[in-house]
Amino acid sequence: MAIKYVTISKAASLIGEKTYLLKEWENEFPEFLSIKRDEKNNTRLLTSKNIETLRKIKSFKDSNMDVQTIKQLLQNQTVERTNVKTAIVENEVKDIKESLSKITAFIESSDVQKMLKIDARLKEIEQNVVFSVSHQINETAKLQTEVARIEFADVQEMISNLSVHSEAEREMYKEEIETERKVLKREIHREREFIKRQTDDREERFLAFVKQHQDRQERIKLEQRSGFSFIKQMIGFAK
Repeated sequence: MAIKYVTISKAASLIGEKTYLLKEWENEFPEFLSIKRDEKNNTRLLTSKNIETLRKIKSFKDSNMDVQTIKQLLQNQTVERTNVKTAIVENEVKDIKESLSKITAFIESSDVQKMLKIDARLKEIEQNVVFSVSHQINETAKLQTEVARIEFADVQEMISNLSVHSEAEREMYKEEIETERKVLKREIHREREFIKRQTDDREERFLAFVKQHQDRQERIKLEQRSGFSFIKQMIGFAK
């Protein structure tokens, strides 16, 4: 995990002290304050451990202790912290050794040896079972392949027969369709002739009606002209 750094001004704000005092303490206690510098700007970069040490120094300074006394106290705390870490590591190593000893004793016990022999026997039986099952599967697969081959041959024969029947049926259907087409063609022709005759009859009747109407109009015009002539003659006699 990356170490988080803060500037000295930020550290001064966290500790509650002036920045210049932190710089003085860095010079007074160099063996306890190893502060990193930024390579680009040469600014101080403090870690949480640095801030913790500065807080202790501030506490000691507030108690009016001199530099040597503070150094001695910091040294004692460092030794104590180192001794605690060493004791923790030694206890962990001791626990690991005891655990390994118990595991070794358990593995070397007669019960475990019997279990290992049983496990080996079980593996042997398992291999035999796997071999037997594989052999049986192979035999079954061969039988299924043979059955499938016979069934496939039967299917091919059925397909061939179906092809022959289908060809005959197609020819029969063609003949039926052709017969139906001829019958339908004749019916259409008859229907067309019937419609044509009806249309011709309607046209003849319409033309006769028109001719009759025209003749009647001519007679009316003649009668009107004759009436006018008679009236003119009568007028002439009267004069």
